[in-house]
Amino acid sequence: MFREVLPRVDPRLVLDQGDVHYVTEPYAGVEYGLRLGSSGALLFMPEGDLAAPDWQDRLRARLEAAKRYLEGFPRRD
Repeated sequence: MFREVLPRVDPRLVLDQGDVHYVTEPYAGVEYGLRLGSSGALLFMPEGDLAAPDWQDRLRARLEAAKRYLEGFPRRD
């Protein structure tokens, strides 16, 4: 799912495969690591958003917000 939407948000965004985990507590969803250059963050996507018919729009909105967040960090590259 993430690989399908990430390039449409920004091809520089990289999903950290080692940091993708489904969790059930305290809320069901997916934790995932996302990098933009030398900046990175561990983020969360609720299961309800991933299971919704408009999951692509929901995921895109969260990834766009994550990109804005990551762009706020000083970059070394």
